[in-house]
Amino acid sequence: MRVPSHAETNGDLIRPSLLLYRAAGYAMPLCMIATLLHLITDLSFASWLARPALVVYLLMQARHLTGMARVVLVATVAGSAATIMSHPEPVPLLLQALDRFCFFATFMASLSLLRLAALRSRLIREAGHALIHQKPSWRYPAISMGTMSFGIILNIGALSLFGTMIQKGNTLRSAGGDEALRAARERRMILAMLRGFALTPLTSPLGIAVVVLLSSMPQLTWPMLLPLALPIAAVMMLTGWWLDWFQGPPLAPGSKRVRPSLRPLARFSLIVVAITATALLLSPIGNMGLPVAVLIACPACAFVWLASQRTRLAGGTGTARAGMLVWRRSAQIFAANRSEIVILGGSAFVGALITPWVDIELLNAWLVSTGLQGLGLAVAAMFLTLACGQFGLNPIISVTLILSLLPDPQALGLAPEVLAVALMSAWTLSMMSSPFTTILLMVSNFCGRSPYFVAWRWNGLYYLLCIPLIIAVLAIGQALLG
Repeated sequence: MRVPSHAETNGDLIRPSLLLYRAAGYAMPLCMIATLLHLITDLSFASWLARPALVVYLLMQARHLTGMARVVLVATVAGSAATIMSHPEPVPLLLQALDRFCFFATFMASLSLLRLAALRSRLIREAGHALIHQKPSWRYPAISMGTMSFGIILNIGALSLFGTMIQKGNTLRSAGGDEALRAARERRMILAMLRGFALTPLTSPLGIAVVVLLSSMPQLTWPMLLPLALPIAAVMMLTGWWLDWFQGPPLAPGSKRVRPSLRPLARFSLIVVAITATALLLSPIGNMGLPVAVLIACPACAFVWLASQRTRLAGGTGTARAGMLVWRRSAQIFAANRSEIVILGGSAFVGALITPWVDIELLNAWLVSTGLQGLGLAVAAMFLTLACGQFGLNPIISVTLILSLLPDPQALGLAPEVLAVALMSAWTLSMMSSPFTTILLMVSNFCGRSPYFVAWRWNGLYYLLCIPLIIAVLAIGQALLG
């Protein structure tokens, strides 16, 4: 006779909790699908599906959040309570704020699917290996540009990939037993990785920075930002390359390195271009903004990529196997970036609650009286974002609040493109300089140094050189566009 298992004898107690756990795993996909349906069709019932699904997801993930994400979640709860007690019509305002939370949560969930497809691709590992093993004079631009490109698809997963490859490839054996050479090479590769990834706010249409800016400044489009953003990215890239050459050890006489083929990188670049082109084409065809087009393009392209990988197993299109993979691993896929979802969505939520309380005309008059107009306002916003980052405030929060509180920049003699790119530049610099960012914490863990050491001892000179160059490009842009 079969003896009932412990789980079976306690089935009445276990099954409800197990069902609740499984249901919660599909809360974010439901929020994502309902939000996209609402954005595309404007059906009101879809938003009433997305909102409770998001709340269930937040309740299930709350105890697993990082410190900053918990602070943001507490701020959303406190802000909601304050709105209910003090605002004359709190319900419409709270629903509007919750819809913004759903929008940004859907954006991060879309990137999760894209990252899943990328991390399961052998092409990613081959392309990364080719970049890491370039000869010393070309290693900086290879790693920097490669990390930036990988960051468009993998987001923060690009750092994990490159950091692991740097650790495996940079050994005493590969350095001929010379510890000083190994340490110098580690420093150069770590900085190339950090600086390259930090450029994604300036170069990626799929990045968080672009979505935050375009959703807060609907008069702008991504192509309108490129004439300023790309020169700043190029100046920062060239500055870093020059510093790498200037501070690097001299190349040993007769040392040679066989460079691996960059063909895997070319194939990966085609995938990046295809995803970006899909979002850019969907925007005018569907008569929608780029942020909404990104929300559609990322999961669609991720599913096609996953399906193409699964065709190698047993033929066919791979669609059914890709769908089953996403269905079975839904809880893990959408829980992986829970802290980013809360920080990004919660910041937008709090910003939406604060905005109605700000007297825009009074703030406008105060800014005029202080002389903060034109380029000075853009530079002040950039330095404010940088200062907030040094005290642990994520750029997502500071940029969202700045854009929520600032009046129309054109009324203050400032071109909106200049303000947007100034905040994108501040976002980039904060990623490299704030010891509290996840990016810098990951990088410091790879090299065994403190975040402060990496941010200011290793990267301080680069940081200080870039600031005046960025301001110079912004000044040229203001002169041409203002």
